[in-house]
Amino acid sequence: MTMRQVEETALSVVALTMAGVSPNIFPAAQAGYASMAYLGTHLLVPSVAILIAVLATSLVRGHARLTRRLLVGAGAGIAATAGLELVRMSSFHLGGMPGDLLRLMGVLLTDRFMLGPSPLSDALGFTYHFWNGASFGILFTVILGRRSTWWAVGFGQLIGIGFLLSPAVKALGIGFMGAEMPTMPLTVVMAHLVYGAILGSLTHRWLQSDDWLLRFSLAAA
Repeated sequence: MTMRQVEETALSVVALTMAGVSPNIFPAAQAGYASMAYLGTHLLVPSVAILIAVLATSLVRGHARLTRRLLVGAGAGIAATAGLELVRMSSFHLGGMPGDLLRLMGVLLTDRFMLGPSPLSDALGFTYHFWNGASFGILFTVILGRRSTWWAVGFGQLIGIGFLLSPAVKALGIGFMGAEMPTMPLTVVMAHLVYGAILGSLTHRWLQSDDWLLRFSLAAA
């Protein structure tokens, strides 16, 4: 393995680690490990900064494949989250969800649970949720590269199942995996189906390399 290959692999691992931080902030807070405001300040913000630094380093060092995967993963993830939100918000307004998840996230991030939402907390909740979508997109593209849409659909369903099994759903008081409110898990499944379909379609169109991270690392060793 050449030094450039080692460098690209190392940058990829750091990117994956940092991209995995954000989606775990909300479940960790709901599990009682620390407040979401604390986790946001001490984990989320540094992880975003490091991920941006990885992207900048990859660009400067000429790792075109990794740079493209980071950008495509983030962009496709954000677009896919917009599709997910159409499903979630429609269900919420029809009474299919127990609350406005984005608004709750914003309130927790700004430690305003007793005060209620504000324009700032709403904006932060929206930004946090879309950053999660970008993070999942980065995880998908950096690990797997260019794959068919079905891979992304399955990936999206894994995210949805992970959310349903997380302490975040238990904290809503609607039973295991939302069983006491059947429209909620149905919404999660449908929303993440849309997320996966959009993510897969865009990444398949925008990416050129189909090497996945582990295969590349082993082949280069």
